[in-house]
Amino acid sequence: MNNIIINKTLKLFKYVTYFLAAFYLSNVYADEGFINLTATEIIGYQQSPTVYVELEVNKTRDLHVVIQTVDGSNPINRTMKRIKQSGKYHFEVEIDDLKPGKYRVVSYLTPKGKNWSDRIDQATPFNFEVINKPEYIKQISFSNQDKINFVKWPKKIIGTQEANLVIQFEITEPRDLHIKLLDSDNWKEHGAFKLPVVEPGNMSLPLSNLKADFPIGNYAWVVFLAPTGENEPVSEKFGKHFTLTDKATK
Repeated sequence: MNNIIINKTLKLFKYVTYFLAAFYLSNVYADEGFINLTATEIIGYQQSPTVYVELEVNKTRDLHVVIQTVDGSNPINRTMKRIKQSGKYHFEVEIDDLKPGKYRVVSYLTPKGKNWSDRIDQATPFNFEVINKPEYIKQISFSNQDKINFVKWPKKIIGTQEANLVIQFEITEPRDLHIKLLDSDNWKEHGAFKLPVVEPGNMSLPLSNLKADFPIGNYAWVVFLAPTGENEPVSEKFGKHFTLTDKATK
């Protein structure tokens, strides 16, 4: 009878110990792991997939990447990258002559020198396709005019408020998207930059703490398209007015 009680007590102790260890490890690694994982969605059979990953780590970790068939039954290739700090990374996984079909990228994060059984986090698998051609070339449908369709931005920015500058545009060929910040009271230029765009679409630029770089006042974003490497507009300029203030008003 006493042996039965002792055995049950030992089993209970093992379960509690296992639970506490698992709880401890989950808390130790709580702020580490994957933020995002993607890859090239379509490639030819002579191309290699490019993997894009964003990670949060507290110390040096090992990033394991496995390319496998979409049902997970057949690993094609494995690679490991040593990650020393949080951030965004991208790299090619070299594979020779992938057969046309559907595949997926599986990735997990472990302590340095460890493997699957010691994983800290595992990413959601990302599927990609290999077409029956040596190389996949994306077909771009250009527009019949160069045009800024719209610019989205709040009418008022308060203090360190964060907001996204959203721009939708059409292009007839690769262009430079010019974005200028002007004082709308005297039209003095406070900042300007340009971004290359290679196909029609949307662009979202997260911006915050404008008050740290610009004085309180009235402003306007002025956006236009120009030939690559040039400054002369090929589209009409699109303006978006707003007020930068340090306090909320009713």
